[in-house]
Amino acid sequence: MAGLRERQKQDRQKRIVEEARALFMEQGYEATTIEGIAAAVGLSGVTVHNYYGTKAGVLLAIVAESDRKLLERMGAALSGDIDDLLELLLNFAAIVRQHAVTNLNKQIWRQVVAATIVDSESRFAKTYHELDHKLSMVLVREVERLQREGRVSAEISAFALGKGLFHLQNTRFIQFVSSDEMSDEDAAKKLRSDVSALLHALPSRVAAE
Repeated sequence: MAGLRERQKQDRQKRIVEEARALFMEQGYEATTIEGIAAAVGLSGVTVHNYYGTKAGVLLAIVAESDRKLLERMGAALSGDIDDLLELLLNFAAIVRQHAVTNLNKQIWRQVVAATIVDSESRFAKTYHELDHKLSMVLVREVERLQREGRVSAEISAFALGKGLFHLQNTRFIQFVSSDEMSDEDAAKKLRSDVSALLHALPSRVAAE
């Protein structure tokens, strides 16, 4: 019986997240309410509130589900055959941008970013940063692979380099979602320029690896 109740709970949560995502995309974040989400699912507003607390909590659940899918996609897309650090980051960033605008839109991502800044100590912000950490570790592991293959200096901390590259692409990602006019191609060009400049600034023996 407990197993059935848990499955029913998970099914309700899945439907809440799916309907909320559709409403956010259709109406925008501000115009969407807990009551509207509940009505779309056929539940009471109290039930949705009990599961997620606030509308921001529902949004966080959507982002968490999006990141879970993104991590799965990264595992398949970054198959270990990219042997250049710059191309690795550009591929990584392209997957992030494409996944982001496919699952939500730029307006909603602006709400997500704003929520992490307005209250950096909130559960929303902390969970979002935890998700970012998991994503950044994909890059760290890829840098470690390049080190094992002799393509990146073993003297460099893979953790520091992977994290640094992630934060750099994340800055360009925020710029990308902050502007409705910025195209995916524009974002890729800016990131390529950033990393190329940094690599050329490194000592020649390291930049060449």
